[in-house]
Amino acid sequence: VATCMYCTGLDPRTMRPVYVTNDPHEKAMQRALIQYRRPENHALVKEALEKAGREDLIGYGPECLIRPEAGRGPRPGKTGGKSSASPRAKTEGTPRAKVSEKKTPAKAAAKKTPAKAAGGKKGPRH
Repeated sequence: VATCMYCTGLDPRTMRPVYVTNDPHEKAMQRALIQYRRPENHALVKEALEKAGREDLIGYGPECLIRPEAGRGPRPGKTGGKSSASPRAKTEGTPRAKVSEKKTPAKAAAKKTPAKAAGGKKGPRH
């Protein structure tokens, strides 16, 4: 149905005209709105939202799609100064030892339930 609408510019069910753009820039804005989380689409998404009159979707709220002026200035409510060191700051530069545990056949068998270990079927489902 979507292909038919795109090619004819009509809704085949109602035969009413459907808006279909031929402008490559407008198509790029539509694609950017679908992929609004990609940083490279920020300018197109902002332009599309402003063109549609939906500036309310630009901001820091949970309903907003993008942040205003990505990466510029502090967020509202932030002081902009240096923040105190986080509790993780002490350990951020130190490498962690990787603990890997290989499963032996005995450990793998111990984790199975008795029915599975014996090769039997499970009981009836309730």
